[in-house]
Amino acid sequence: MFYNEVSGHEYQGINVVTLMSEGFEEGDTFITFKQAIKLPGMSGKKMKGLKKAATLMIIKEREDKETGEKKRVPSYFSVFDFKQVKQRMEAV
Repeated sequence: MFYNEVSGHEYQGINVVTLMSEGFEEGDTFITFKQAIKLPGMSGKKMKGLKKAATLMIIKEREDKETGEKKRVPSYFSVFDFKQVKQRMEAV
């Protein structure tokens, strides 16, 4: 399976299909931009030029401000291959 390196979250459903279609293999780990720049020795500048692995999706419940009704809406986020981020961190 595919995991988030920081949270340990296992990606599921369409996100697994997306990562497989991008050529990643079982056991590969990923990290979001916000998580990456919090790592020691990492910055947004170091992330520049690093190719994102994929755009994934989660479903969040949000309350409609007008009706008060709860709705399920997709939320998208980009992930990066943790191996590439780690190489960037170790580069001097």
